[in-house]
Amino acid sequence: MRAPPLHICAEFEIEIAHWLIQRGVGVNASAEIDADGFGGHTSLFGCVVNNSYLCGRQRDGAFARLLLDHGANPNARASIRKQLHFVPDETMHEYRDVTPVAWGKQFHGQRFHDWVSKPAMQLIAERGDRE
Repeated sequence: MRAPPLHICAEFEIEIAHWLIQRGVGVNASAEIDADGFGGHTSLFGCVVNNSYLCGRQRDGAFARLLLDHGANPNARASIRKQLHFVPDETMHEYRDVTPVAWGKQFHGQRFHDWVSKPAMQLIAERGDRE
């Protein structure tokens, strides 16, 4: 599944995200939707559940704040499939028609590790997504 460049930044580099936004990359660009209807997530979803948060980076929700300050839709909806590796439950999980906050609340990975950014979820909820 192909995704816009800001999606990659949510995992790695906020500085590159600043650069992309300054050059007109849309903060509401969404990933492609596959034949089964999965996809459509925006970069804001990547702020809620990501490996960087798990590894101790982006603990303050700064990436979510950057996106929201530039007009990211806190009420965006998507259907997402997610499988984690090296955890007790490596099965594929499906989340249909969820907002970023709803995805964070339902995400199965929080049972094993701290994958869900509570600061990002709080910022998103303050801007409108209350699930």
